[in-house]
Amino acid sequence: MFFVDPVRGIREALRVVRNDACVSFAVWGPEEANPFFSTINDVFDRFVESPTEDPDAPDAFRFAAPGKLAGILKNAGAEIIIERQLDFQIEAAMSFEQFWRLRTEMSESLRGKMAGLMPEKIEAIKQAVADGAQEYFSSGKMNFPAEALIVSGRKSAV
Repeated sequence: MFFVDPVRGIREALRVVRNDACVSFAVWGPEEANPFFSTINDVFDRFVESPTEDPDAPDAFRFAAPGKLAGILKNAGAEIIIERQLDFQIEAAMSFEQFWRLRTEMSESLRGKMAGLMPEKIEAIKQAVADGAQEYFSSGKMNFPAEALIVSGRKSAV
């Protein structure tokens, strides 16, 4: 998701595995199917104006569209490409406060958006996120549905 040149990166992965071996990559599915991300990102988008991003720029959801990463594997020379959707839960003994801290500290884009905001605006955003995310928190536990794509391809036996 974060390779500057994904075709080159996958070609290198294929180069270093044995002939007839497989490579597999896990990438996030659509942001709307991953509220672990979207509950915060959607609120920030309402409060903070952001420039339109290049859909091919390195990003967590760069390969969320079905077939996109499979096409990159094909361009890189992989064969017998298989794409599977994986639905799962992101669960942890975590309060909303811990979730907020985790997401705002681990996301470079969120840190950038927060850098220019007044503390009052950050608190308003945090409250809006808490309101929107309350269904995912119960009894000190976080539980988000999630979707990923698993894309595999085989190196040619040549």
